[in-house]
Amino acid sequence: MAEEDTRPPDEASGAVDLAPEDRPPLESEGLGGESNPEVLPRSEPLRSIMHAIGVIEQVVGAFLLFVILVLVVALVAQRYLPGANFPWTGEVARLSMVWGTFIIAGYLAAHDRHIAIHVVDYVLGERALAAVKLFVNLVVLVTCVVLMYATYQLVESDIGQVTAAAEIPLRFVNAVPIIGFALTALRAVLGIVVNDIPALAVRTENGAA
Repeated sequence: MAEEDTRPPDEASGAVDLAPEDRPPLESEGLGGESNPEVLPRSEPLRSIMHAIGVIEQVVGAFLLFVILVLVVALVAQRYLPGANFPWTGEVARLSMVWGTFIIAGYLAAHDRHIAIHVVDYVLGERALAAVKLFVNLVVLVTCVVLMYATYQLVESDIGQVTAAAEIPLRFVNAVPIIGFALTALRAVLGIVVNDIPALAVRTENGAA
């Protein structure tokens, strides 16, 4: 008669329980992994187009950060270099920070990386949570559309003014936020169509069943 194996299941199967620090990282936890996948259309070519827009947003945002770094270093250097006086550096650095905020807003919305306090995620049920997320995206969409209209009116009412130091036309300065609002509104629409409505429909069907 064969001797019965009394070892625990993990030992009998050869599995080894590793400590948390020794376990291999999950795919989303690896270098360059994405814990919040980008919200993209399900069909081509829209999926590739939206992904390309996200890449462009990252490139522009990174470039503006680099511009800010260079200009801030130039501001410091002007204090120690005799005869160096470029008053426009501080102004362009501030504008770059504002432009970068608006340009990258859509990318952050696509990856759910805007600053938020996730409380209802742990309190509400699945169906109620899907409804809340749909409501949030609707609020974001309406807000962006209203701000786009208000900013457009500001650009249209421009009388040819320029900034004080760099003499950049205010029409251009105020037009950049329109792009940011439009990209964020587009991500809100994608969130509604791709995630919220299907999730709410599934919860509704499960509840009816």
